[in-house]
Amino acid sequence: MLKVVHSVSQETKCFSIATVVLLCVFYTRMTSEKKSDIPVPDSAYPYIGHLLSLGSLPSETISKWHEKYGPIIKMYMGAQTWLSVDDPILAHKIFVTHGVETSYRPHSTYAYYYYSAQGKGIGFSQPGAGWKEVRSAVVSVMAPRQIERYTDMIQQQGQNLITQLEAITEKEGAVNPLKHLELYSLNVIFSACFGRAFRSVQDPEFITLIQLINKSLEFAGLQNDLPNFLPALSFMDRLTGIQGKMKNFITQQVNPAVKRFIQEAKKSDKPNIVNSLKENGYTFSEEEMNVLMFDLIGGGTDTIAVTLSWNIAIMCNYPQVQKQVTAEIDKFMEENGRLPQFKERAQMPYSISVIKECMRFKPTTSFGIPHAVKKDVIVDGYTIPKDATVISNMESMHKNTSMYSDPDIFKPERFLNHTKTMQAAANGKLEERDHFVFGWGRRVCPAIHMAEVEVFSAFIRIFAHCFVEPSSDGMPDIDHAQNIGINLLPRPYKVRLVKRMTGMAPV
Repeated sequence: MLKVVHSVSQETKCFSIATVVLLCVFYTRMTSEKKSDIPVPDSAYPYIGHLLSLGSLPSETISKWHEKYGPIIKMYMGAQTWLSVDDPILAHKIFVTHGVETSYRPHSTYAYYYYSAQGKGIGFSQPGAGWKEVRSAVVSVMAPRQIERYTDMIQQQGQNLITQLEAITEKEGAVNPLKHLELYSLNVIFSACFGRAFRSVQDPEFITLIQLINKSLEFAGLQNDLPNFLPALSFMDRLTGIQGKMKNFITQQVNPAVKRFIQEAKKSDKPNIVNSLKENGYTFSEEEMNVLMFDLIGGGTDTIAVTLSWNIAIMCNYPQVQKQVTAEIDKFMEENGRLPQFKERAQMPYSISVIKECMRFKPTTSFGIPHAVKKDVIVDGYTIPKDATVISNMESMHKNTSMYSDPDIFKPERFLNHTKTMQAAANGKLEERDHFVFGWGRRVCPAIHMAEVEVFSAFIRIFAHCFVEPSSDGMPDIDHAQNIGINLLPRPYKVRLVKRMTGMAPV
């Protein structure tokens, strides 16, 4: 009898221990799964998911979802799974720490088959040997030492910009600067790529090239790739002939134009990227060069123009900040008899801080270029699933209170002790980043230095020459934006560029 009792007690003890262990495992799994369940906004429809719930300004809608659901949300874009992240720490872990798995690009009919000629170039190609070579090439020809060769050209284009803006203000009383900012930014990247520039916003070649860039952005839009999101609509390709239009656009319009630009550049005696690539030992096929050069033109035009458009609109709304910027510029000019160059940026701490704060306060892109995930990744307990598309919600990310104090206030002083260039900050530690407009990790923009030099040159010249004041229409609206492709533009506005009396002619 004692043996039986002993046996039962042993079995009971073992059973109890097993039960406790199982309960612990179950609890751990449940709590882990609970955290890994990424919240899904409740406005999804059957089959189409959240496609019709994004509204006219998706970044605004998604920001509101983040306020309700937290730092990461899951959206069903038809048959595709998309994740949005608005927390810089979480985004850094996803895009940088796990960059090997998350640096891919989601499939896009136009971007893959037509624009990038099945994965060539730098913007939409997938990580691999070809992508690494192209990226290495771009980094080498966009390095600070290389960009110094274009300093005089960039300064001249900045001078042309202010001359145009002043002339139109004098003639018409006010000016919408966007088209002229597009000319400035396109001329800088075009001159760097091919060794020549366009004369004015009326130049037929300039108009044509801007139309090509805008048409390319339109083809890349969701409305032209519905079967990729809703496979049941694949018959629409045949009905609309959209893929034929995409193919003709690239083969009959883009490629011939870019090919001609490349041939002209090879014969030019001015420094240009086409010849620099060859000098640095990079040899690409004609198709690869076409894609790469159109990548650089498109990427180097819109972002800079939009950035400067926001800068002008914001500065018009903050005249006291303008006065501090102009005082700093005047002080440098009094001491040196000329305007500062980018390499002298350390002597312009307030102006640099204003430029950085403008890019944080009003980011130029809604989400950047989306990333795709190659295999499941677990980050902070969240499962980032294979084949998901991941975006960083720039607007709410730049208002993150753990990263920025008083994020809703325009406060340039926050960056006075952040003396690093944007390139160094974007490639450095998370806590040293000033903003996230240039992307993350392996996909960070390889031309940040040139972009920063462009913005600095134009910004300094505008406020050395002029004080920006509102037109009779009122202050530029900086509380709202409009989506154009991946960019967030200010609503159309006009300003007056009133000439300043500085006592010397800035150059």
